[in-house]
Amino acid sequence: MPTARAGVKAYRNLTRRAWSLRVDGRVVGHVPAIALAGVTFRASEASRLRCLRTGSRDVHAVARGLPLVGVPRPPGAFRFHYRLSAPGFRLADGTPISSAAAVWLEADGTAWCLAPRSGFP
Repeated sequence: MPTARAGVKAYRNLTRRAWSLRVDGRVVGHVPAIALAGVTFRASEASRLRCLRTGSRDVHAVARGLPLVGVPRPPGAFRFHYRLSAPGFRLADGTPISSAAAVWLEADGTAWCLAPRSGFP
């Protein structure tokens, strides 16, 4: 399991129905749910278009941040998602987001964030 000081990349593993965690390019674990702080979102547009064109699946969208332990999701969190049909991560209303103060990746596959920032760096 990654240490609290190591940044992790988290993404939904559709086969395992869990969140996969990567540190330095290596998968270090699979968890049902995780919370992250200081999150940036990255999605490869070229990979998204290739997946749309070929029907293949690969990891091309991740949330990177520092793991939080024992911090429940607050009621004011915003739901967000990543879909192949549109580039980047987006809030429920379609607003693109590039980062957030904190993120909760839940066991049911939903994702929530606090203080989302729009736009792309």
